[in-house]
Formats: sequence, structure tokens, C-alpha cells
Amino acid sequence: MAQAIPQLQLKALEVLHAAVSVPQEPNVNIGNFHFNINLDTKADAPNKLLVLIVQVEIKNEDQQHMLGSLVLSNIFEIANFEQVITVEYGGNLNVPPQLTEMLANQAIATARGAMFGLFKGTFLHNAVLPLIDMRPQEQQQGQ
Repeated sequence: MAQAIPQLQLKALEVLHAAVSVPQEPNVNIGNFHFNINLDTKADAPNKLLVLIVQVEIKNEDQQHMLGSLVLSNIFEIANFEQVITVEYGGNLNVPPQLTEMLANQAIATARGAMFGLFKGTFLHNAVLPLIDMRPQEQQQGQ
């Protein structure tokens, strides 16, 4: 059976947390930023929603100091939810990997823009998330 094409719409963005933390020590090297990025996916079947939560930690060059953080919720409505996301034995929802990959790329790009707006005018103004390829490594190596 062919996979149904998701009928998607970005319904909402919610900044769940944003923080800038100025290091207390005077000689902290802030030159190069390091980013820890985590993604979490949650499904709300009755409301036909798929929520991707992006958590970003911004650390200094030696990764000893947390300089800032952002948690952003990306809420997508899938009109044909039942055709796209299947229920496995035990009630777990199965989201197609291609959909997760596509929405993860979108969520990270949205977090990049949110960081730019939220941290503008602070010492994190130039902490721009790098471009990230969310495809599995074997697909990346095949190019």
C-alpha cells in the first residue's frame, strides 16, 4: 500500500523557554559557540496534531559554561492524520521516518530564526545554529 501524502499545516509556535546566561567569571572565552540540540516528537491523535519540541543549549568554546538555551514547540496539524500515522500493537503511534525528517528540518530552521530574534542585541547575537542534515548517515553517504 502506498504511503499517504501528509496534508500539513504549521498551526502554532510556542516558546516554552528562552534564557541568556552571562558567565560570572570575567575571562570566559565566548568566541566559538557549541550547540546541543535535542528533538522530541509527540502526537495528539484526537486533535490530529504532531508536535516537535526543539531544545537548544548554547555553550562556550570549551563547553564548560551554559550561555543560553531555547525550547521551542512546533505544532503541526495533519488533516489526514489517520492515513499518515498508524497505530502499532500496544497503542504506540508510528510516524513515517520521512515525515519526521522533514518536520525535524523545519523545526530546527524555525528554532534558528527564533534564536536570531530572541537573542538579538545580546552577546548571543552571533550564535547561529549551523545547517544540519537530518537524513540518516547512510543516505548522506550515498550522495
